[in-house]
This record gives sequence, structure tokens and C-alpha cells, in this order.
Amino acid sequence: MNSSPQQIFRNAMAACAAGVHVITTDGPAGRYGITMTAVAPVTDEPPTVMLCINRNARILPILQQNRGLCINVLSSSQQDVAEHFAGITALSPEERFEYHIWHRGQSGQLQVEGALAHLHCTIQQEHTVGTHQVFYVSADEILTSTAAIEETSALVYFRRHFMSLP
Repeated sequence: MNSSPQQIFRNAMAACAAGVHVITTDGPAGRYGITMTAVAPVTDEPPTVMLCINRNARILPILQQNRGLCINVLSSSQQDVAEHFAGITALSPEERFEYHIWHRGQSGQLQVEGALAHLHCTIQQEHTVGTHQVFYVSADEILTSTAAIEETSALVYFRRHFMSLP
């Protein structure tokens, strides 16, 4: 089998379990959401997270104009949310917001009810790396439920499948 370096890399990354997040943004450029695993903490002083988004993603120009977002850390019971915002289902981007219960944080960004955590963020920096735009976002408001974090399983993506992690 003659695989390209890109396919070999993708296969290697599929062996890395990753938490599943839905990133939402709402503002002057409109409302949009996307399922992501390329989300990583950078530092806790100040609380900063890195997001890597393909430059062809529809959310990119919306996010760049809105500048605000919410990182929703999904629980294992929210696979349907992940599938909707990953575009796996037939729902349009606007219909995806109709199938779940949403609240707004102090920043006005949408957070999905039942997530393990919500990080309401503002874009601080961004740059291009290959096919992706890398964002460094500061968490201005962080909402968690101790019970949810300690007692609820996380949704992870491993070997191209959603799974539950206790």
C-alpha cells in the first residue's frame, strides 16, 4: 500500500484519543458552530487555549469577524451534538442550533446545556500553519459543574469513532 505522507500523518493522529468540543460563535458576522478535537490548553496564567481550524472551514471568516466564541466540552451523552456540528447529519448550520438547549454566557456566546465545561473566549492571536489557522484565545468566563466533571463521562474521538471515557 502506497500512502501519502498526509494519509500516514492522519492515520497516526487517529490513534490519539482527543476530547470532543463544539465551538460556537455569535456576533456581527452571524452564528455558527463546529465540532473540533484540535483544541488544547496553552497556559493557565492567563487562561489560554489553542484552536486549529482548517482555512476552508465555513466558520473561519465568521469567527475572525465575531472575535468571541464558546468552547463547549462535550459529555459522552452529547454525541448527537457532536454529529450535528460535524456535519454528519443532514441538518443545516442553522438547524443544528434548534435541536439542543442553549444558554448564553456573560459575553453573549452560546453554550450547549449539559456540557462538562464552557469556556467563553476572545481571540488574542492567530496565524497560519499549512492548511490551518491557529487561534490563541483567552478564556474570559469559565463555567463548570463539579458534579458533571467528577461523575459524567467525557466524549472522545479515537480511531475515527466517538467513544465514552470515564
